[in-house]
Amino acid sequence: MTEQPLVCICIPTYNAVSTVRETLLSILSQTYQNLVVRISDNASTDDTVKVVESMADSRVRIYRQAINVGAEENFNNCIRLAEGKYTAIFHADDLYEPEMVSKQVAYLESQPKIGAVFTQALTIDELGHAMPMGIIGRVPGSSDAISQLNFQELLRTTLEHHNFLICPSVMVRTHIYKEGIKEWGNTLYKSSSDVDVWFRLSQIAPIAVLDEPLMKYRISTAQFSNRIRNRIERTDFFLVMDDYLSKPEVRAFIGDDDIRHYRWLERHERTARAINLCVLARNVEAKRLLKDVFVLDALHAAISTRRGLVTFVAGLVLRVALNLNRFVDVSKLAKAIKKISWR
Repeated sequence: MTEQPLVCICIPTYNAVSTVRETLLSILSQTYQNLVVRISDNASTDDTVKVVESMADSRVRIYRQAINVGAEENFNNCIRLAEGKYTAIFHADDLYEPEMVSKQVAYLESQPKIGAVFTQALTIDELGHAMPMGIIGRVPGSSDAISQLNFQELLRTTLEHHNFLICPSVMVRTHIYKEGIKEWGNTLYKSSSDVDVWFRLSQIAPIAVLDEPLMKYRISTAQFSNRIRNRIERTDFFLVMDDYLSKPEVRAFIGDDDIRHYRWLERHERTARAINLCVLARNVEAKRLLKDVFVLDALHAAISTRRGLVTFVAGLVLRVALNLNRFVDVSKLAKAIKKISWR
C-alpha cells in the first residue's frame, strides 16, 4: 500500500445524515486502500457529524465549520484540506463504485500530462433506484474509451452541449488544486462555479473522461440541481459562458458555428423556463420567452440536433396552446411536456 500514491477524498457536508454513511462506506470499500477522507462540515444542524464520528476508521477525519460559510467556501476548505498526490471532492449523497479510485489513479499515473480525470455516472433517485435518464457524463460525440480535452475543445463542446462533466466524479492532481485553482468558483457564477473550475483546470492541463460509469449520482427532489430544473429565471450556467465569451483570448478562437450552437442552448433554456412558467399559470411571461421559436435558426437547430428538435416542437406546441388558452389547459399541457426527455 505504501507504494501507492496517497489519494485524498474530500467531502463537503451539510445536513447529510440520511446519505453520508452509505457514501462513506462506498469510499472506504474502495479497492484502492491508500486514501484518506477529509470531511468539511458546514455547520450541520442534524446528526451528520455524529454519523461520521461513528465510522470507526482512522482514515476519516471531520472538520467542523463554526458557522455556515456557504457552499463555495466549504469547497474552498476542501481544497485547503487536500493532501497527497491526488484529490477528489466527492458529494455526501452519491455512491462510488469499488474500482473508481483505482482506475482514476492508474490513468493519471500513466498520463502525466493530464491534470484531471472525470468519469461517467449512473443516475439514481432518493431510494437508490436507477432513473430513466440512465448514464450521464459522456463526452458528446465521442466514441473513445477515454476522451481527452484541452481548453478550446472543452469550451467549444460546452457551447454546443451544455455542461456535461459530473462534478463529484473528478480526481485532480493535488498541486493543481492548491497552486492553480486555489479557490472554487467565483461569486459572479453563483451555482455554476464548477463550470468555471473545469475551464480553469483545462487551461492548466488537458482533462480526460473515462467512458465508464464509476459512480452513482443521486438526483432528489430536495437537491439544488433539481430546483434548477424547475427554475423560471435564466440559469447560472449562462453567467459563466457569457463571461468567458467576453474574453479576448476566447473570442480569438471561437467561430460562427460556436456562437450559433450557443444560441441554440439559450433558446432551449428559454423554452424550458417558459414551460415552467406555464405550469405556474404565468402565461404572459412564458409567451414572451417563446418569441423566437419560429425563426429560421430554430428550424436549423431542429434539423441538426435532437435537443433542437425537442425545443422546436415543445416551443411550437406551447406557443399555439398559449394563443388558444381559452380552449386548452396550458398548465396541464406544460406538465406533460416536462416529462419529455430533453437529452
